[in-house]
Amino acid sequence: MEEISNLLFRKLFTAIFSLWFILPGFANAQDTTRLIGQRTDWANKPVRVWYYADYISTVKHEVADVILGDSGKLNVPIVIKEPRQIYVESGALEGSLFVMPGKTYQLKLPGYRQMTKVDSLNPFFQPSKFFFGLENSHPTELNHLITEFDLIYNDYLVNNFRQIRRKRQGSDVDSMVVFLDSLFKKGEQNRFFKGYKKYKIAELLHIAYLNDYNYVVRDYYLDQPILYTNPAYFELFNKMFDNYIEYYATTADGEDIAYNVVRAKSYQRSMRTLANNLALRNDTLRELVFIKGLNDALYKNTFPKSSLYQTLDSVRLQTKIPRHRKIVQRIIEKSKKLQKGFPPPAFRITMGDTLAFSFPQKGDKFILLNFINVESFAVQKILPQLKQLSDKQEEVLKIVSINVGSRFKKAKKYFDMHQYNWRLLNGNTNTEILKEYNVKAYPTYFLLNPEGNLAMNPTPGPNGNFEYYFFKILKHRERERYRNNR
Repeated sequence: MEEISNLLFRKLFTAIFSLWFILPGFANAQDTTRLIGQRTDWANKPVRVWYYADYISTVKHEVADVILGDSGKLNVPIVIKEPRQIYVESGALEGSLFVMPGKTYQLKLPGYRQMTKVDSLNPFFQPSKFFFGLENSHPTELNHLITEFDLIYNDYLVNNFRQIRRKRQGSDVDSMVVFLDSLFKKGEQNRFFKGYKKYKIAELLHIAYLNDYNYVVRDYYLDQPILYTNPAYFELFNKMFDNYIEYYATTADGEDIAYNVVRAKSYQRSMRTLANNLALRNDTLRELVFIKGLNDALYKNTFPKSSLYQTLDSVRLQTKIPRHRKIVQRIIEKSKKLQKGFPPPAFRITMGDTLAFSFPQKGDKFILLNFINVESFAVQKILPQLKQLSDKQEEVLKIVSINVGSRFKKAKKYFDMHQYNWRLLNGNTNTEILKEYNVKAYPTYFLLNPEGNLAMNPTPGPNGNFEYYFFKILKHRERERYRNNR
């Protein structure tokens, strides 16, 4: 019950605080959207509501984190300033819906599915995803329109994909486009749906006329408003401009872009080079394409990361579009969060009434932080090797284990029984750590240097030649210290 009690307190406090925060004077009531619903098997279950802050960084923005009462009644107010898709997570379920500011949505809650112990230990587990039905929907309501459109659109695409790709202009795509456009004409009164329909149709045309890249950009992106919260807009945008900086560097128009990013690290020079592509003559679109290209490049080895970060910082400082500045900031923070040479996400775990552990810490030793679940066979197998490592490297290495998923009392008893004497923390009191550290399996390791920065990521365990890599790091520090003292 210990971890459940802590979770209940934290989430109930979050719910009370959230309600206080959206009282008049703190948020415009017209921006407050409400999610309601009830089902008895959802009683006392945690519910988390979030959306993508943008579709380039894909950072998740949480807007509610609550626990339902004994009746299983959901009544969650969230602040939404513009139409967007949101996600509702609980147990092994993840539902989504589209919301408008100031509206109330009565959700048809499905039968609850709890995560099993096997699910919690499975690094590849994915929740069951679905689209919420609504008790208070109607034919012109946004979710009704999108659901009806997607049923027809996806059915056509699934049954005709090969023909569309094979015959291209000989297929009946153009007829289907006219049909979809006319069938959902009334729905265009909703601007969000109008944009959604427009870019789903554009995606269909892109599949059919794959070689005519400029046609799609010219008709659907150039001098068109950017629909920052519309997933259909960015689903196609992200396909059209995937790894664009790397691609553009191989073209005659973009031969200078690599120099502009790697050597000059210049926003202005890069923007001028991108302008050689007439399809990108719109400044706002061109800047967004550049930002996406830099983000994609961070996850490849084509350009030095240091140059990419300096160029991103140049964009952040010089852009005149506040929304783009925020996207860049999210890209930087997300990509650096678990990067070698940078501090990992900070956290604090309270142990009892007086003791607390804050991380990261600076000191005179390296820290091998590891996430474990003592009920996992893989963890039980590795703990004796961690003990040997702790005993052998105690002068330069400190081990810290965070137990998650299983009861802390059981973990503590297991450690005492096997004389594992390093620090053991109760991760059940702060489950957000798992998201911050992207923990998908147990055990997971992170090595920090005495300065509090990540020394390796990914970090292997004792059974993955950890000591070999650790020895190399120690020798490198020794050489650096000798060089600096000369």
